[in-house]
Amino acid sequence: MDTRPHQISFIATLKRAIPANLNLADEVSELLEISADSAYRRLRGETDITLEEMVLLAKTYNISLDSALMSSSKMVSFRTNELSTEISGFADYLSVLHSDLRWIRQWPNAQITYAAEDLPVFYHFFFPQLARFKMVYWNKSILGNTQLNSAFVEDVHIPDSWRSEVPKIIEVFSQMPSVEIWHEDTLKSTLKQIEYYALVGYFKQKDTLNSLMVELENLINMVKMQAEHGYKFNPMSQSFLETPFDMYASEVMIGNNCVLLNSDVQNATYISYNTFNFIQTKNDTFNHQTIEWTKNLLSKSNRISEVSEIGRAKYFNRQLQQIEDLRQRLLL
Repeated sequence: MDTRPHQISFIATLKRAIPANLNLADEVSELLEISADSAYRRLRGETDITLEEMVLLAKTYNISLDSALMSSSKMVSFRTNELSTEISGFADYLSVLHSDLRWIRQWPNAQITYAAEDLPVFYHFFFPQLARFKMVYWNKSILGNTQLNSAFVEDVHIPDSWRSEVPKIIEVFSQMPSVEIWHEDTLKSTLKQIEYYALVGYFKQKDTLNSLMVELENLINMVKMQAEHGYKFNPMSQSFLETPFDMYASEVMIGNNCVLLNSDVQNATYISYNTFNFIQTKNDTFNHQTIEWTKNLLSKSNRISEVSEIGRAKYFNRQLQQIEDLRQRLLL
C-alpha cells in the first residue's frame, strides 16, 4: 500500500498547526530526536514517518490523526475537555480557553465568530460577582462537585488556579476581533440559573443577588457600547480598544452555542454540550460547513453594530428589561 498520500496529507496538516515563527524541520528533528537531514527527508516524503512518530507529532501539536490522514472521509474527529468533579480540575477548562485563543491569534486575520445561544462565556470574566456565580454554578450544579453541595455562593473559595487564568483569557479575548450573533433569549439561561439559586436558597445575602443584577446590566451596557462604536470595550479601564467588534440580532433560534475561530491559515469549530463544555474540531470539511451555516444565520439576522440605532436600542432595552423583571421577582 502506498502510504505517501497519507504522509503528504499529515505533513500539510502539521505545517498549518505549528506557529509561523517556528521552523518545521527543526521542530521535527528535536521532537523525534533525529538529524535535520532525516527530518527534511520525512517532510519531503522521501522517508516514511512511522506510526509512532505521527502519534508523537500529533499529540505535541494537537492534531487529529484521522482528520489529517483521511481528509476525504466523512468521519470527523473532535477534541473534548475531560472535566472532573474535583474543584481543581476546572482550571484545565480555563487553561484550554486561553491556549486556544492564543493559538488562533498567531495566524493572519484571526477572528472569533460567536453564535450565542447563551451569553458568550468570555464576558463573565470581566465581572467578578458574575464570574464567581457562573463558576460556582458550573461546578456545583453541572459537574456535581461534592465539595460545594451545601455551600452558599458567597462562601465558595475560588482557587488561585482559577484566578490566575481569568486575566489571561480577558487579555487575549480583548485583542481578538469578534463577530457575535445574539438572539432575544441569549440572556435567558443566565437569568434562569440565578433565579433557581435564589429560590432554592444558595445565596446567603440579598446583596449578592443585587450585585449580580447590577453586573448583568453592566455587561449588557458594555456590549451595547461595543455595538454602537464597532470596537471592543474594557469595563475595568473604562476605555475602548482598537479591536473590531460586529454584532447581529438573529431572527431565528440559534439552537446551540457555536464558535468559529477562523483565520487565513487555520480554522476551528467549537460546539457546546453539557451546558458549558465544548467539543472542538479542525476538520476542513466541517469548518467549511460551519462557515456556510454562519453565513446563512447572518443573512437572517439584523446588524445592530454601528448602524440601525433604533433597532439596537430596542434590542438592548429588551435585554435590560429581562434583568429588571427578575429583580422585581427576587428582590421586591
